[in-house]
Amino acid sequence: MKWSRYNLLFESERNGWLLYNSASNSFLQVSEEAAAVIRKIEDDPDGTDYSAAPELYFHLRNGGFLVEDGRDDDFFRILKMRRLTANYAGHTLMLTIAPTRACNFACPYCYEENRTPSMMTEETEDELVEFIRKHKKISRLSITWYGGEPLLALDRIKSLNRKIAALGKEYTSFIVTNAYLLNDDVIASLDELKTTVIQITLDGKKETHDSRRYLIGGGPTYDRIVSNIDRLLASAWDGRVNIRVNVDGTNQDEFADVYRFIQERYPEKFGSQITVYPGFVHGEEVNPDTSCFFDSDEKGQFLEEVHRKHGINALSMFPSAVTGGCTMTKRNAYVIGPDGELYKCWNDVGVPELVIGNISSLLNWNMALVAEGMIGASFLEDPKCEKCFFFPICDGGCPKMRMLNNRDGKDRDTCSYFKNHLKSLLELHYEEKYGKS
Repeated sequence: MKWSRYNLLFESERNGWLLYNSASNSFLQVSEEAAAVIRKIEDDPDGTDYSAAPELYFHLRNGGFLVEDGRDDDFFRILKMRRLTANYAGHTLMLTIAPTRACNFACPYCYEENRTPSMMTEETEDELVEFIRKHKKISRLSITWYGGEPLLALDRIKSLNRKIAALGKEYTSFIVTNAYLLNDDVIASLDELKTTVIQITLDGKKETHDSRRYLIGGGPTYDRIVSNIDRLLASAWDGRVNIRVNVDGTNQDEFADVYRFIQERYPEKFGSQITVYPGFVHGEEVNPDTSCFFDSDEKGQFLEEVHRKHGINALSMFPSAVTGGCTMTKRNAYVIGPDGELYKCWNDVGVPELVIGNISSLLNWNMALVAEGMIGASFLEDPKCEKCFFFPICDGGCPKMRMLNNRDGKDRDTCSYFKNHLKSLLELHYEEKYGKS
């Protein structure tokens, strides 16, 4: 028998001894006496007389804390296989479509600030539909409408939607929007567009939001966005609204204000139809529409503090097994720009040297760039990740960041926020679920 490398035994000042296994996600509170026995087992699992503590032995075996020789290596290979299978699965085509790079906002942190605001033409629209048709083995589509601000191209979205629907494939859509143009016409179109999720950003209270997310040429946006959310949630549409708060050092204290504001404004829909979560904006390569670019230690610290001060679970405090993957790592996933150009990362839209191909042809793609993201930057090939305690509960972080690390030798953080805060987050989870001991 072996003591699993995925075990963590620690003493909590408030809750006594806690035992966690990241492979099985088993979590136990154990007595002082049992902890003493467990520490001996950890040192010499083969030399322990388990007949003296049969109940403890049962819990350790059942929870995956005690494993057979080689079982941890088997688990790693099985989990790696599952993650690779998910990345190379062929039945779903994931498309992030930017029908325009134009935007009506002038957010100072926007990564697309200096890129040409082009619009998709009808010719490109038809090429896109043909591109989908060529994926004959695909039975399902997952579409994200992106930009720029996608609602500036609502007519193009509607036209594309009609043509895609005519292909007869199952699909759903997701919209990333600043919500300034989320009017009655858009809301009435959501079911036809098969939209199940909408992401909207509020960057703090009214004054702070309006100082960060303002119209081109100036002008506030907060009141109109909130009014549009009111209209959306009062409609017959039954999808989900994710309110994102782009958190940095200047507005992090206002995340709780936004959370409580939404919770109190929509009490019957909060947690079911509308949720609030933090995004983290800082660093050298930042796309505020993704959750990729953040420092894991700062993120963990923020999550701890917002729970201790406000009782808010901004993100999960208890780990879970993840298969991970994003557009860069998945075989049948692409970002499509308004000129039909193809990318493998949302953050690449509008950057010519990061184009991998075009929807007009399946030939002459930059497969070296595709392979660099899918294989070269994969944490599944990283020997440090293979032996890491956090491997089962980490998706390897942002592949784009890993790719950049490979290119310039820097050490951008790609780890899970649990890495430096697991003990404290497990304590908070325990107290919330079971109460303080």
